[in-house]
Amino acid sequence: MAPSALTLNYDAILSSTLFNYRKKFEDNISTANALFFMLKKGAGYKTQASIGERMAMPLMYELGTADSYSGYDLLDVTPMEGITTAFYDWRQASIPITISGLEEKKNSGEEAIIDLLEGKVKQAEVGIQEFFNKKLLQGNGGTAITTAYTSSINGSVFIDPLPKQVAYDPTASVVVGNINGATYSWWRNQTKNSTSTTYAGFLKELRSARNNAGKGPGGFPDLFLADQASYELYTAALAAAHQNPSYQSADIPFENVAFYGKPMTWDEFVPDAQGGSVTQSTTSGTIWMLNTKFWGVKVHAGTNFSTGPFMKPENQDAKTAQILWLGAVGMSNRRKQGVVGGVDTTIAS
Repeated sequence: MAPSALTLNYDAILSSTLFNYRKKFEDNISTANALFFMLKKGAGYKTQASIGERMAMPLMYELGTADSYSGYDLLDVTPMEGITTAFYDWRQASIPITISGLEEKKNSGEEAIIDLLEGKVKQAEVGIQEFFNKKLLQGNGGTAITTAYTSSINGSVFIDPLPKQVAYDPTASVVVGNINGATYSWWRNQTKNSTSTTYAGFLKELRSARNNAGKGPGGFPDLFLADQASYELYTAALAAAHQNPSYQSADIPFENVAFYGKPMTWDEFVPDAQGGSVTQSTTSGTIWMLNTKFWGVKVHAGTNFSTGPFMKPENQDAKTAQILWLGAVGMSNRRKQGVVGGVDTTIAS
């Protein structure tokens, strides 16, 4: 017996609506996460149909050797070394949109179907926004912020979190991009333990940390990501120095204040780098200083928040479609990244 017209109409509307929502879904994920937003708008963000075994990011850890010469002098022909590749595993994520048989019968008209789906999509959107934000900033959560999130349901692993890629202790034996920073000093980010007790001392530490991350080719950090208390401390320090702290960059949809002309913003999920915990301490604030031009995000073109067909299990009066993502996040130069931890956010003058 052929399926009813209602079923065909219902499935067609659901599938076409979700397909048209795909781009909006991708944009809304990035505008909920300052780091992912900056990475998405940079040159390192790419979608590709063929992904290979892992995401490969070429990197240089030494510069070519130049020298002067005169007349008939012999020229140096020593082959240049110092080029290698960082590898990052592909990771996957999904979120379901499920509609029960009862909901389907209660919403049988086309307008009712669309209204129901909009509510379901919004629920999924908010859920995956928080998932991406937490897992990118907090890793496996709790006191495991330098460990990639691991699903308690199926054991799968998600992308390497920020506290692992830009580590508070870059000398620790941790593999990032298939390279161990404990073994190779050129594969270590900048780090600073804040000891300031005044606004002036705090601002001096930030300037020093920024300059350390700016050494060598490639420029300075272009995103400063803090927890709320550290962000508020920075704005208070600017005000005390009679500097106007109001600044909103037109190309970043987050409240932010300028630091050397680049945005400093905050996120509620920024963890405590020094304490190694998702719980912030009033004497252990954190500010990451990131040069996003050396980050890369590659996403499978056909699995970039794409939606599969609605499927109905044999033992349930419901149908489910999965929104899928397949990609990798990594960097090609850790030396150009930095983190300041242990910030005393109780400083008052």
